Amino acid sequence: MEEKDWEGSSSSENEACFPNDDDEEFQSSGSGPKLQFRVGASKARWIAELGMAEVEKKRGKLWTTTGIIRSGKTYCFIEEAMYLIGIGELQFLSDEDEAVIEWKDLFEKIAEGKSGCCWESYEVYRCLKGLGYILGRHGVPWTSKDAAITTPIGEEESVCAGECAEDKDTVTKLLGDMQICDARAVFDVYLPNSRFKKSCPGEPSFVACFSGNYPPRKEEIKVLQKHVAAPLMFCHVADGRVSFFSFSSIDLPVLP
Repeated sequence: MEEKDWEGSSSSENEACFPNDDDEEFQSSGSGPKLQFRVGASKARWIAELGMAEVEKKRGKLWTTTGIIRSGKTYCFIEEAMYLIGIGELQFLSDEDEAVIEWKDLFEKIAEGKSGCCWESYEVYRCLKGLGYILGRHGVPWTSKDAAITTPIGEEESVCAGECAEDKDTVTKLLGDMQICDARAVFDVYLPNSRFKKSCPGEPSFVACFSGNYPPRKEEIKVLQKHVAAPLMFCHVADGRVSFFSFSSIDLPVLP
């Protein structure tokens, strides 16, 4: 077994802390923990029925590795939105008015579990993204010309519609098989790459997974490996610390 602890304390894109730019002014709003935004930061509007946000204004290069594209529009998941808000790069607006959604409201949305993300998943996303990795929800294509958007009811549910019936049957069978265990694939993770393209992302370097057991059972690993071609990296979140570990085959000696 291999185990790694990665701290999300730095990033080549300066994503792990608030921007430090003398030429930019900052503004904050709301009570409690103050949200700080760059003047002219990207803007996204929460779409409650989708459980995602539609990006109305994109600023900077960060969108080359963030969000999915459907019918020419960019949408971001709640973990992506929270991360960008935390580094001051995104204003998150209510779907009803122009009010900026406050931190406590975002926490509540994650706690509800209706947006396909739990708090542990967000911690893993924040940690890896802060280190410069590129993350996308497992099994969700980055781009699709004709795909529509459906509501992500649960963590293991696909948010890509508009696929052919055969693909849908495949996804349904995959999820059905995974339900026999508590382990699940969460994020497709790519190494930092300045040439990354959503239209041609390639194979992920590894797939971040969660397990209801710590460590996961051998049967759980076999189920995931049956359907996931990329290496598996299991995640464990405790006391704000994210740990990653993987398994390799070990041959035990045969006793006489």
